[in-house]
Amino acid sequence: MNGLFLYLFTMRHPRSQERILIISGIAGYILLFVITLLHQQPPLFDEPLFIPNVYLLEQYGLSKTFLLHIDNQAPGPLYQFVHYALKPITHLQPPGIRLVNTFMLLLIMLLLAAIIRKMQRRLKRNTWLPALHIMTIPMVWQVAGMALTEIPPMLFATLSIWLLQLALERTTKRWWRGWSLSILAGLSLGLAILGRSPFVVIVPAALLLLLQTAGESRKWVIVCIYMGVALACCMPVFIIWGGLMPPKQAIISAGGLMPWHGILAFAYGALIALIIAPAWFLYNRYTLLVLILLYVLLLPANYYWLHYEYAPLNEALKKIFPAALMRIYPYLISPLLATIALYFLYCAFWRGMERRTEPFFLFILFATLLMLATSFKVTHLFSSRYVAQAAPLFMILLAPYIRISYGQCIRFAAGMIIGLLSLETYFQFR
Repeated sequence: MNGLFLYLFTMRHPRSQERILIISGIAGYILLFVITLLHQQPPLFDEPLFIPNVYLLEQYGLSKTFLLHIDNQAPGPLYQFVHYALKPITHLQPPGIRLVNTFMLLLIMLLLAAIIRKMQRRLKRNTWLPALHIMTIPMVWQVAGMALTEIPPMLFATLSIWLLQLALERTTKRWWRGWSLSILAGLSLGLAILGRSPFVVIVPAALLLLLQTAGESRKWVIVCIYMGVALACCMPVFIIWGGLMPPKQAIISAGGLMPWHGILAFAYGALIALIIAPAWFLYNRYTLLVLILLYVLLLPANYYWLHYEYAPLNEALKKIFPAALMRIYPYLISPLLATIALYFLYCAFWRGMERRTEPFFLFILFATLLMLATSFKVTHLFSSRYVAQAAPLFMILLAPYIRISYGQCIRFAAGMIIGLLSLETYFQFR
């Protein structure tokens, strides 16, 4: 009995809960590494689509012929650059080809810790804890445990932000180091854009770094170098393609905009914020009433005019609920997700207003929102992987709002369990 009381007491102590979260995050990464190592299945899901283009790069080199003949992948050639370089080690076979992403996720966490440390250097907070929270984003498990295309550009985008941080710190002394670092940061961002074109939105977002810099010409030079070098890396490829993706995949963004896909992206973003940092959301006694009212307005609008459908767990629920209810179920969920998405955007606006004197925070906030908004342009389908690629930005954005509590431990565990299950469904738990 005394042992149980002691356990409950230590669980409520913030220091103990922080240790539990850190240990859980490390254990989660080790588990991901081990199960990825044990997955010996041949390439599956989207994996077989990307590997032939590695051989295409091997055959033609980085040439116009290679760029125009990339097939069955919308992302750019960064994936091929990485796996061609590592081919002597991985032989383009599982599990080696999958472990590349798993190892890169570790590098992302190291970079996130370094970025967050600079953001919070005036505060005595553990910087590893926010970085480890990336393990609680369920869709990260899928992209890090399989040989997919999201992780390499996520790594280079995170590297570019860290290098840009260093560059901006060197504007008063040894300015040439700042310029050199900004060139490296731009190259890193350019590679990220060549990995997945949505990362191009970081370029306009970087303009917010110039707020409150009147008379600081060196900061202007550094940010302009960063943006210019990034565009110089990717624009020649886009010109050859005649767009933001290989010509054979241009149909993916054909047909204008798909509002529902954008709404889903922001709803998933709200889910990430709810798992990692519920303190991000603004709440008072009127909030729930306003959200209910908004849902009541969106429900008939969707049922009679918009006709957006979304039915998670549909097959399982059909065995429980009557058929009449299940026919309208997809129309009930869609306005709920739209309500959540609008609430997330409302909170983002107010957090931006609260910290409008912090250019770096506004840069990350704007970049995150723009990354989610790129889903409006994906017309063929929606995938949670589009949201996963914004995960490093979310970690930087939400780090100041993470609160240590017993509830945080529960959400931490829940996020990792959902991530593990979502990954294992592709391997059929074998």
